[in-house]
Amino acid sequence: MKNIRWFMEVAYDGTDYLGWQIQPDGLTVQEVLEEKLGMIYANQLIRTESSGRTDAGVHALGQAVTFSAPCRPIVQDWKLYKALNRMLPQSIRIREAREVEEKFHARFSAAGKAYTYVINRGLPNPFSDRWSWNMGDFTDLCELRKSCDRLVGVHDFSSFTVDRKEIDDAVRTIFRIEIHEFGDLVCLTFVGDGFLYKMIRSLMGTLAFAGTGKIKADEVEEILQSRKRAAAHDTAPAQGLFLMKVFYDEESMKKFKLEKPPFWN
Repeated sequence: MKNIRWFMEVAYDGTDYLGWQIQPDGLTVQEVLEEKLGMIYANQLIRTESSGRTDAGVHALGQAVTFSAPCRPIVQDWKLYKALNRMLPQSIRIREAREVEEKFHARFSAAGKAYTYVINRGLPNPFSDRWSWNMGDFTDLCELRKSCDRLVGVHDFSSFTVDRKEIDDAVRTIFRIEIHEFGDLVCLTFVGDGFLYKMIRSLMGTLAFAGTGKIKADEVEEILQSRKRAAAHDTAPAQGLFLMKVFYDEESMKKFKLEKPPFWN
């Protein structure tokens, strides 16, 4: 009998993890998830694939995960969903679990992704600071929108990635960048066909200067066109970034819209 191919949508608070991908020197989301899957499947080794790795401290509401499971023991979708959510720590939750075709892959089948970065313009507090970047002077949304417009489209994003030499091709497409205000919170949502290593955080490090009135949109475009990481500003902190959704068709990507901050119920 063939193995069963599973898809899961996974949410996690990345604060206490060294990212998604298994690492030799710290706890990761993938490690915890695979341990629990192994327990469900009679201590058999289960290896997962994700849509992409998230860095230490980065969160997810919609990380996509696939894995192939043995045909024995038989585990139904509802049982897998309930068992994992019972066994996993509160910082990791399964939002969906379903069988898919054998060739389906969380990363290689994806059409695009949406990330949201959260800025808090209010007073710092130990709760919102866990999931946002506190920046009280982030008020120049007019210049911010102009700057975002310069980044939309097909570009070489070499200026906004880390370890450029490790990347064969730095050309990516950002379909749109949306800005939403929810009280003191400003959420920037990036929808694209894919993103380079630390690309969103690198973009946000520069856009923070636009949002605080320190640089203009023309300067953001100059940084983009330079294709030099040294021309851009420092990378934004990890805690404000959320992987919101992985898309497997064009229609769902077009329809996606942020309705509320990622950590609001």
